[in-house]
Amino acid sequence: MSGHRPSIDEREALFRRRLHAVADAPLLTAAQELRAAATVADGRQAENELASLRHEGVTDLERVQTLRARVALGDAARGDLIEASRRLVVALARRHPAPAEHTELLLDAGDEALSRAVDRYDPTGGLPFSSFARWWIERAMREVELHPTAAAGPPTASPADPTLLTALGHLHEDDCRIIELRLGLNGPALSTRDAAAVLGVDEEAAVDRKDHALAKLRHPCTPGDLTQLKHL
Repeated sequence: MSGHRPSIDEREALFRRRLHAVADAPLLTAAQELRAAATVADGRQAENELASLRHEGVTDLERVQTLRARVALGDAARGDLIEASRRLVVALARRHPAPAEHTELLLDAGDEALSRAVDRYDPTGGLPFSSFARWWIERAMREVELHPTAAAGPPTASPADPTLLTALGHLHEDDCRIIELRLGLNGPALSTRDAAAVLGVDEEAAVDRKDHALAKLRHPCTPGDLTQLKHL
């Protein structure tokens, strides 16, 4: 035997690099996922309570410190849940035949969708987190396959904006989708008419859905400065 080893193509090399990047992240059992997700949810609740205190002018330092500690625990649990689940992104990307230049787009879209899934997951619903995340990741990868050029271009709004993503995580999926389409969080920003066509509803229904979502997002308890919403 010559001892020659077959070369690894660029696509497979991408997969291996992504897996190597999370090699030290421990895998979580279903029970550990639920506990981490519950901690994330508690951190979001604490974040909302902090925002409410600021809005009301409350200066209870002990309560503020307790809430900030819960927020920090939630942020840490969120990071752990994302890192432990990134292998799923690679596994799902392998199922999508694509040239190497689009494979990285698939992986990036999957990682972003995983972050969104963590922010939207309800640990009390009984659905395993991996099943919930799989739906979001697959949807993002299908978008890349349909519109790879749009995915490669600069987004019109920052999809990684943690403040906006956290706020969107409190919305029903239908409300979230209309905001995503109008702001261009998964591609080019769409007009109300075009967003309505994507959603399969008439324009009036799309306007009602958008207004309903904005009313929720503009509640005083919604954390952060959601300046991007002023364009809607």
